[in-house]
Amino acid sequence: MEPLVFDGVGTVQVYETGGKLKFLDDKITKVTLQLQFDWQKVMGGDSGYAFHYTAQDLADKASIEIPRYSDILAELSQGAESEKGTVNFDETEQGFLDATNGYTLKAPAKFGGTLVATSDKVYLKDKDTGKLTELTRAAATPTAEQYVITADGKITSDSANDGKQIVVTFKWKKENATRSMLSGKRRPKPFKLVHRFSLVDDRDGKEVPCQLTIWKALGGGTLDVSQERKKPTSNTLSLEIMEPDITPENPNGYAVEIIFGI
Repeated sequence: MEPLVFDGVGTVQVYETGGKLKFLDDKITKVTLQLQFDWQKVMGGDSGYAFHYTAQDLADKASIEIPRYSDILAELSQGAESEKGTVNFDETEQGFLDATNGYTLKAPAKFGGTLVATSDKVYLKDKDTGKLTELTRAAATPTAEQYVITADGKITSDSANDGKQIVVTFKWKKENATRSMLSGKRRPKPFKLVHRFSLVDDRDGKEVPCQLTIWKALGGGTLDVSQERKKPTSNTLSLEIMEPDITPENPNGYAVEIIFGI
């Protein structure tokens, strides 16, 4: 085949060892595969050249750069455990006590969640010093040192606190949410990676379908969940290439395969 210039990105597919599709992303920014073969020289006599070379362990390097987070990516790169279910969020809000309507918490309604009972704490905030004075929860008819909160998050207090600024800390819960859990004993599981992309044949300008397959890989690298203003994060999934099993799909037990539709 004619030489091709590698300048495509394409999509990445990750399959579990049983063949089930685990991860698919078409917004990757970089896929790297650097194949490396090294020798150890065996010297002897007076010559400056080696008379034998002993092959060293293969040092192939592969990585994927992805500019967004997913719980599946956390599983692949860090061995995280993911689950769907009900989760609690820790929230803080600031507002003012209206003489008629008090103050109603915004986060539960905004995100379709519900307030966790008895998780709330309310503080009066001094407008000059910023000092916080904690109020005590009451069942009904609060004094100036107390507040009442309903199940939907409406807070009221004594008329002496009308117009005053409050700080509220509370928990709210949401069903059918996603949780990524990372243990100190975590370890990623092996997977098969397929990088499907296309290149352009400079001879005739036609698109050439290409595919990189790493038959058995182990994840690692840096999963970046930090936040910085006006700067997106980028995650690097480093791959350790492993010796694969011999299967009907890979009868020769190749570790890496690159195919070109030309």
